[in-house]
Amino acid sequence: MANIHSLPDQRSVEIDPSETILEALLNADIPHTHVCGGHAYCSTCRVMILKGIENCSPTTTAERTLARKLEFPFHIRLACQTRVTGDVSIRRMVIDNEDIDIVDAQLSTGSIGTQKTVAVLFASIRGATNFDEVNFPYDMIYILSRYFHSMNQVVNRYGGVINNYMGIWCLAIFGLEDTDQPVQRAVWSGLEMLRAIRELNDYLKQLSYQPLQLTLGVHYGPAVIVPVDPSRPSLITAAGNAVNLVSRIEAANREVGSQLLVSEAAYAQIQAEAAVNRHQTIAISGSRSGLQVYEVVGMKGEPPVKLEKADPSMPLTKRVMSFMQKFAGSWGKNK
Repeated sequence: MANIHSLPDQRSVEIDPSETILEALLNADIPHTHVCGGHAYCSTCRVMILKGIENCSPTTTAERTLARKLEFPFHIRLACQTRVTGDVSIRRMVIDNEDIDIVDAQLSTGSIGTQKTVAVLFASIRGATNFDEVNFPYDMIYILSRYFHSMNQVVNRYGGVINNYMGIWCLAIFGLEDTDQPVQRAVWSGLEMLRAIRELNDYLKQLSYQPLQLTLGVHYGPAVIVPVDPSRPSLITAAGNAVNLVSRIEAANREVGSQLLVSEAAYAQIQAEAAVNRHQTIAISGSRSGLQVYEVVGMKGEPPVKLEKADPSMPLTKRVMSFMQKFAGSWGKNK
């Protein structure tokens, strides 16, 4: 008779060929979660097959339907649908009420996170460390709001999404929705962001403020895409080496004296189109050979098709009046 070694319980239980993994665990008094009663209507009985995947039965139609919706990798199985013909080691994945809440949200949205090869753009304002010391607070709010609004518009038009803000830097991802030419979109977006910051600086000059210096890094590689709140699939964060590398690439602009640097992996995707000023190797923690980066100063040809959003239905004059009314109402409450 085959055995199941179950983690985190550190227990081994026998399983009959006619039993599912769920039935074997329950018969051994291991309280494995199965909210729907073991009918593949939910995914709370999911397990990770650590060893012995070749001993597992093929997926059932019900399991395949759910696995496609949640984009399960091959080694994540539903315990209620899986039988075994030999020894397996598993890790139970839903073990408390918090896990159940997360899985329920994942099932309703079809979002559990994934690893994707994407273009990552890291943008930071340089020379702004004393921004709060030389500007009035509400001027800061206004200026930075204009900056982030402008950057967001540019990124969205090129099919990217800014998924992370921290003080004066932001992280954008291109290729989440399998959009074509993610690196081209990231680089064209970066060049347009630099133009937008120059326009903003012209405005700041009129107010006697110091100009903002924007520097950017672009990398192309695999990143782990994790939903921050499974109930809101658009709210995601990226993790992994790609994020660490793009942050280092952006920081290297200070060493190189540049504004937009791309990694070798990104450059390979745009080599025929990119106008490059120079390239050099920068030091990377944990790497003896370092990382080759390229300063991109322009792109040849036409940019990728911009993904324009529909114009707001409310005319500009009405939008301005609506804003003024909201502002007046807010001001009255705070007096």
